[in-house]
Amino acid sequence: MKNATEFAKKFKTFRKKLPKTEVVQNKFGAIGEVIYSHLLWNATAKQADAAFKKMVDASVDLNDLRMNHVFEMVELMGVNYPQAEARAKRLKSVLNSIYGREHNVCVDSLEGAGKRDIREYFETLNGITTFVCNRVIAMSYEVAAIPVDDRTNNALIASGVVHEDSTVTDTSAWLARQVKATEVCEVHVSLHSWVETQPVQVVTKPKAKKSAAKKTPKKAVAKKKVNKKKVAKKTNAKKPTKKTAKKKVGKKKVAKKSTVKKVAKKAAKKKAAKKKPAKKKK
Repeated sequence: MKNATEFAKKFKTFRKKLPKTEVVQNKFGAIGEVIYSHLLWNATAKQADAAFKKMVDASVDLNDLRMNHVFEMVELMGVNYPQAEARAKRLKSVLNSIYGREHNVCVDSLEGAGKRDIREYFETLNGITTFVCNRVIAMSYEVAAIPVDDRTNNALIASGVVHEDSTVTDTSAWLARQVKATEVCEVHVSLHSWVETQPVQVVTKPKAKKSAAKKTPKKAVAKKKVNKKKVAKKTNAKKPTKKTAKKKVGKKKVAKKSTVKKVAKKAAKKKAAKKKPAKKKK
């Protein structure tokens, strides 16, 4: 991140103002966190809690939830749920990816695994987002990772806590270096609670960068137009010479034809003169 040292100081001051929120572990373990994290991504805790309860109550078990169609997941969440279809597709894809590895909706193969292997396991799941991955490994395995979604990143940029060019991945990686591994869950829930009190932010790039980006194509287009005009002039200059050349050739052909006709007429006259009988002398 640009100006990392400067923003590190700002984050220390900012962290003291964050609301204190209780960390609650999911009773369904890591898979429960996978499902809940998908619902919490770019949404509020209130929305995620209600949707999670509906999905669990409507399923016999978590594997039954995996078997649902995308439209059934959307109906359980609610059609007005933010990014309902997109998150339903991602959730189904992640659960299917886990099932393909474990032959069940569980993560038993991670028992006794190191933190690096745990991170790699979740990062490589098909369809998973940075937010979901980091939240699951932080909440269930105490890996030093801070979940950051678009809402969180935009709110931090708007508040001047991180650089305006920071992406979700940049902010997440940078925050993980500012927080101790034992405090990541506490910081995550406090940060998410703070984001919910902030207005929805849409971050745009600075105007200077936009104008600079537009200048280069304009110059290129101008050069192309000049080149086209030059080519047009060259082609126009050549055309009259071709026409005149054609005309000259045409005149020569006409001249040749007329001379041939004259010669033919003279020859005919001579023949006619020879054929006439000579007049008898009286």
